[in-house]
Amino acid sequence: MAKYFAVLLLFLGSQGFAQKITEHLTATIIGSGSPKYSTERSGPSVLISYKKTQILVDMGNGTQANLNKNNTKIKGIDGFLFTHHHLDHNEEFAPIFIQSLLGGNKSIVAGPKQTTGIVDHIFGIYEEDIEYRLSRSGRGLKDVKPNFDAKNLTGTASFFIGDVRVTYTPVHHTIATLAYRFDVGKESIVISGDLTYSESLPILAKDADYLIIDSGGAIELDSKRNAIPARNTGNRTPNKEKAHVNLAESALMAKEANVKNLVLTHFNFDQVDEAATTSALRAHYTGTVLYAHDLMTLPLQQEVHSHDGVSHAHHNEHLPEIKNSSKETLSLKNKVSITEDKQHDLRIIKSNAIPNHTVGLFPTKGNPNKIAEQQKVYTLDLTPELASNITYVYDLGIDRGKPSYVFGVAINGVKFEPSANEYFKNKETNQPNYEWPLEPLSDEVNLGEDYNNAHVQPNGEYHYHGTPTGLVATFDSNKMTLVGWAADGFPMYYKMGYQDPMNPASEVVQLKSSYVLKRGERPGDGISAPNGAYSGKYVRDYEYHIGSGDLDECNGRTGVTPEFPGGTYYYVVSDEFPSASRCFKGTPSDDFEIGGGRNRTGQNQPQKKNPQPAEGRTSNRAPSFTDLLKRMDFNQDKKISESEAQGNLKENFKNRDRNKDGYITEEEMTRNSRP
Repeated sequence: MAKYFAVLLLFLGSQGFAQKITEHLTATIIGSGSPKYSTERSGPSVLISYKKTQILVDMGNGTQANLNKNNTKIKGIDGFLFTHHHLDHNEEFAPIFIQSLLGGNKSIVAGPKQTTGIVDHIFGIYEEDIEYRLSRSGRGLKDVKPNFDAKNLTGTASFFIGDVRVTYTPVHHTIATLAYRFDVGKESIVISGDLTYSESLPILAKDADYLIIDSGGAIELDSKRNAIPARNTGNRTPNKEKAHVNLAESALMAKEANVKNLVLTHFNFDQVDEAATTSALRAHYTGTVLYAHDLMTLPLQQEVHSHDGVSHAHHNEHLPEIKNSSKETLSLKNKVSITEDKQHDLRIIKSNAIPNHTVGLFPTKGNPNKIAEQQKVYTLDLTPELASNITYVYDLGIDRGKPSYVFGVAINGVKFEPSANEYFKNKETNQPNYEWPLEPLSDEVNLGEDYNNAHVQPNGEYHYHGTPTGLVATFDSNKMTLVGWAADGFPMYYKMGYQDPMNPASEVVQLKSSYVLKRGERPGDGISAPNGAYSGKYVRDYEYHIGSGDLDECNGRTGVTPEFPGGTYYYVVSDEFPSASRCFKGTPSDDFEIGGGRNRTGQNQPQKKNPQPAEGRTSNRAPSFTDLLKRMDFNQDKKISESEAQGNLKENFKNRDRNKDGYITEEEMTRNSRP
């Protein structure tokens, strides 16, 4: 973790960095600590900047030193705001305010009640000293008092400091406390101050880019807590302290506000267990979670992304020189069980998500996370059927949008997650263009993946983006070998298949994807969307060409396999794009939905099947004959021949064909389905 913070400081906290990002609204965490003295974290303080306007919110211990490290001149600060008047939030206000007076800059000092009283007391105590210092430049107190405006803020209102609109609202704490919102154009940052659950905060923070919030309930790294207390994981619970939020309250307010990024600050300890804390926040909030440190500037000038809804950052991830070719043997052992529940028509996969092969070095420069055991339970359809519509891994289509689904799980219990929550970033606004997701398998995109095309999420979960090299290393290239199960229940095979898909006696050959690299150049302007030649850097650089390979648009086909001699639809994990498929021909299980119910830690019972059945199908019953005709009656004669039958129907054809005429009719199908 210390190395991780060092890397963050190198890329985000270099001196003068905050001064370079003034064309957009930014927040620099001047201090991320608490009343406890720490050499790693100064007391709470945040610097809001836009062009030449600078606003300092709270001034805890160490603020002056970190302002100096940030190359921020106190005489250039236009506003001094307080969330509340506990000592750890205003400890350094007196010397900062006096320096501002001496600098002669016009400024505003504002906060809850007592703010003007504190200013008056500073003059009462230090008037003689201030007069002396001013006299050295031929000025007096009467000359500088008109330069500042001190006010106590009440109610809920807005005002401007420079070009920045400031809106405030009261929040619940042990004394009068205000939360602030800062807006410039479409950019917005909210600072909560110390608080417990407050109905007013989600209203203030509605649709904000960043909510910087009290870190109450955060979990310390290497703490002896074996379980997260219930107050951090369930619905909002009463907070007996009435002083600081718990994680459930923070997550709930962030969810209600629909903020894009939740930033935890005001830590009581130096190092945070980010994986455990993020996991607790996921009870309500599925957006990006960030952990503040001193001199961190928002927006982050690096790629931050989220697999499985767990957000993390990679540094220089687009540079191919970041390699992770080590082959390390884990001390953790693989545990996986795959069972069939025929009564409920389910296949149940339980796994600790530890691979059964060597892995790269983690943590590493491109991926600062350590592999850890999980408690994964996946339930999927035991007898899947082709759906009437394709479901995509991305939410906007087969090649664009945010990830919606994990594709499947390998036979060793490690998940296939082919998508990466990475996009082209607008060169002017730094906002992601969701129409152009990056392709994680491209040589131009580096996520710190190891030789298995895999890396680690902040919660410690190891997962594949492409071919699991270590897993398939022992596969016989002369055989068709099962490599996993897709979220819709259909099997996944590694690249080899029968030349004649319906003839197991035919030669085993390498199956070819039907995706090809587009020719020409991307249509973007290079600012809001990418331009340049199609190279494979983006998912949309590829297109599906019918008949150019052996596989369909979901990188699958129908045929016989060793596990399904009667035939089935199956997916192929190919070495070339798309490797693991980006779409489903069946109906994916909710357990694989990103941000959904797939991560049921500690669940011992299989989930019940989705009460919303696929078209033409009821739970634990055969599909309707009308639905079968839609998918299998190629000559449209209102009956199904043995050559037309697919999947389980083909396997059980002779039993269904009561009159042995080589066809299955609606009467035979209905009669055979009756109890």
